[in-house]
Amino acid sequence: MVRYILQMSDGRVLGKDLTWTAHEKNNPLFNSEHQDIALNKLIELNAKDIELRAKVTACKVDSKGNIIISDNSPNAA
Repeated sequence: MVRYILQMSDGRVLGKDLTWTAHEKNNPLFNSEHQDIALNKLIELNAKDIELRAKVTACKVDSKGNIIISDNSPNAA
């Protein structure tokens, strides 16, 4: 299964509370089953902050439903 998250260029990800944070196991992330929903959220956030440098990232999900971020950025877990 694939989930889509929003990730900044420095590796921080968007949490469910719509704040940018380092990925931690106990911190729920904003995620979507559909890429277009994640893209719409990115557009909404970018309209509020034109300096935002983020992307939609596809992530795999483990058997417990946890998102696995496999990015090579320094802060990604």
